[in-house]
Amino acid sequence: MQRKKIVTMLVVATGLVILGAGVLGSLSNVWRPTDSSVVTSQQTAPQHQHDLASAGPMFMDFLNGGAQAAEAATKIGNMLPDSSNKKALEPTRVFVRDGVTVREYTLEIVKKVIDYGNGATWEAWTFNGQVPGPTLRVKPGEILRVHVINKLDRVHSFHAHLSHVPQEMDGSQANIITGKGTGAMIPPGKEYTYEYQTGEQEFTYYHCHAGDEDYPINQHMLQGLYGAILVEDPQVRQEVLFMGESGPERKGDAPFFIMNGLGLPGGEQTLEKVFKAQGLQGVVGQLGKTVPFYKMKVGERMKLHITNIGNVIHSLHIHEIPLISLDVLNHRPWPAQVAPLVPGTADTLLIEFKNPGIWLFHCHVVSHADAGMIGAFIVE
Repeated sequence: MQRKKIVTMLVVATGLVILGAGVLGSLSNVWRPTDSSVVTSQQTAPQHQHDLASAGPMFMDFLNGGAQAAEAATKIGNMLPDSSNKKALEPTRVFVRDGVTVREYTLEIVKKVIDYGNGATWEAWTFNGQVPGPTLRVKPGEILRVHVINKLDRVHSFHAHLSHVPQEMDGSQANIITGKGTGAMIPPGKEYTYEYQTGEQEFTYYHCHAGDEDYPINQHMLQGLYGAILVEDPQVRQEVLFMGESGPERKGDAPFFIMNGLGLPGGEQTLEKVFKAQGLQGVVGQLGKTVPFYKMKVGERMKLHITNIGNVIHSLHIHEIPLISLDVLNHRPWPAQVAPLVPGTADTLLIEFKNPGIWLFHCHVVSHADAGMIGAFIVE
């Protein structure tokens, strides 16, 4: 029988408020037309109405991929910039090794000045001169091989959110700690080849996992070193681009009134000095101590109870393994190996490592990881 361990992990905030942003959104559902032929319509889409009864037919038409949906998609497509000169990144080569197809891509880490127009530019760190980096496509069961060349003057890496990879392919600080695959943290002017055995269809992402005193890990990502990996669904026959909507403006100019001379005294200061906790350790009982470690064996299963009792949004990412959600997702894995933890939420994860090594876990609001929300599993 397999041994089981149960560990409870509490995520806490210690007075340090850090804002984080996600790197990538998920793929939209693929629109499936009701007919394989081209659908056209002379109808004019009705204006937006709050009457659900009158809006119902149009809504169902959109759901079913009918004529009005096709017309709307055409209008949106006409509004998009011309992308006819842009092509998806093609594999450097595709070959068969031991009966398995290997799909190889080459990525160069280079600087690129991106022009936003009106004189606004940004000197980004990029994979192949674009932000986000190229989407790497592979079919289920194939081997994804990524050859990365570092043409910048800092150490960089390629870390993929794919499951059950050897330590040598992790592309994180654990490569340096273990001495396995040290080249995966690529020095300036060097290159490294990563390989991943893919499983079922999924959409996930990759990013640089290097960091130093001047540029911690989150800065490497914010500078542009991230991209997507698509293990393609063989049942999908057509892809449709959907535009994402932006939310309310978070900052701007607005008129307001002030009252000159109005003071609100706060009384005498009670404390002469105020001490603030620096950093977010992230695991209960570990604040101010060294990085927490947990020991496991290959093939051993663990139930991991996680909860966020603070007031800051966090998430949990564990290298090498899928995070099987027993509570929230009913025994399904969290997408891209990241379990979200908004304040007051909890989940129970079932985890199992298939490769020995030191595997990091951390908050994937990466500035939180840089501030201390990081630990490791030692798997033997």
